[in-house]
Amino acid sequence: MNVFSRFFISSLLLSGAVQANDTVSNANDAPNFAFGLGYGLLDQKSLLNIDFKVNIPISEHFSTQVLLNSNYLITGSSKDSFAQSEFSSNWFLHNDYGRLGLGIGISELEPLDDEQEGERDVIAQFIGDVFLRDFSLTTNYISTETTLSNITSSRIGLSYYINEDLRASLYREKYNVNYVGWRVETHFQPKKYRQVGSLGVIARTGQDYDYLGVVVQYYFDYAVSLKQREREFH
Repeated sequence: MNVFSRFFISSLLLSGAVQANDTVSNANDAPNFAFGLGYGLLDQKSLLNIDFKVNIPISEHFSTQVLLNSNYLITGSSKDSFAQSEFSSNWFLHNDYGRLGLGIGISELEPLDDEQEGERDVIAQFIGDVFLRDFSLTTNYISTETTLSNITSSRIGLSYYINEDLRASLYREKYNVNYVGWRVETHFQPKKYRQVGSLGVIARTGQDYDYLGVVVQYYFDYAVSLKQREREFH
């Protein structure tokens, strides 16, 4: 999936979500469209993350999601710089106490050096969450061996909502087929901007995988707290 294809699909997702949002009279039944942009340093190398996702409620306890995320590792040399993309469809069963999800998609790895061959794999994903008042227990598994994504890595951990719009999380994360590390993050959604945008800071530590970065997300939907948003939509 080349750069043009990624942005073409992203444009379709955006236009479809906006049109659907305009035609739904009940806000709680409207699709949730989110755009995320992240930047950080992975072992002193630039890592750029671009995420598009559309969450579509089907019924009170059932929803689906279309997810496209692209990750660009920029080292200053085409020999070890590459782009990684994941395009998947995920399905969720959820209630006030938790969420279970399954997904399938395609992962592509494209070196910037034209002499190197890219890789393409079919991926499967499992998502599980348990909601306990201000805490959330999370487990996520993805079948790809290596991922640079902030949102689809294999991990297990605990989140705590300090208030309705501020979350802190600690995860044990598998970032490579043979390695695991720790991940700490915090996300804040200011009421000043109608609760349609959030700012996050993510830190990871692992063998050859130390990372520090920030992510900004914008939501094309209605004002709702971060806690409610993250429990309604993945």
